[in-house]
Amino acid sequence: MKKTDIITTNTTNTMTSDNKKSIRVRIIAVALSAVAALSAIGVFAGCNAGPAKVKAKTVTSETSEKETAAGGYTDTKSPALTDKDKALFKKATESLTGVSYTPVAYLGTQVVAGTNHLFLCKTAPVVPGAAETYALVTVYEDLKGNASVTDVQNCEAKAPAAPDDGSMVAGGVTEAQTPEVTPDAKAALDKACQGPDGAKYEVKALLGTQVVAGTNYTLLCKITPVVPNASSHYAIVKVYEKPDGSAEISETFDFTPSNNA
Repeated sequence: MKKTDIITTNTTNTMTSDNKKSIRVRIIAVALSAVAALSAIGVFAGCNAGPAKVKAKTVTSETSEKETAAGGYTDTKSPALTDKDKALFKKATESLTGVSYTPVAYLGTQVVAGTNHLFLCKTAPVVPGAAETYALVTVYEDLKGNASVTDVQNCEAKAPAAPDDGSMVAGGVTEAQTPEVTPDAKAALDKACQGPDGAKYEVKALLGTQVVAGTNYTLLCKITPVVPNASSHYAIVKVYEKPDGSAEISETFDFTPSNNA
């Protein structure tokens, strides 16, 4: 009985030891397989993630550039009005009442389902003695040639009164015979904008001059803040050129939306 017990016990102990070794081997094998599988998945996912992100950024950038190019205004090379511009403006405004609009400069176009045309105008209420100011007027021309005013932005800057005989108004501002920018007006604005200002000024039209102890220029300018992705806006800018040749911006008038359109 004692021998049998010993044999049985030894056999049992031997089998238990073998089983433990087998279990350890299996656990190690499973663990290694799991690590290998996870590594493969990680590598696969990593390879796919890189190109996908780059592609998404490229598409977004291209789309943004196309939308900006298609949706913005194109400035005209000259602000002078042609007979065609005048006829289009007359067609769009002939039914308006209560306010007069006189175009003085043609600024740009925007292609939509048709065309938007941007005009600078002198405007005033239709009442005796009303002073004229300036307004930006958008005229929409559809694909059939119909035209209508779709937007008006007013400005408080007073427009110079044109004398009946074409002579200079004593002490006042003389209206420019053409909105074409003269070299003197451009040079005065350039001098006035020297130094850090935080904005870029582009003169688009000459509206008037006034001879004092020096010269005052009334200009239409496009102003763009010097920051990334900044939007431009128009303003009436008055520049004073001193007798010594230096210059400064004396007044700026922004345009605000109107309910007249």
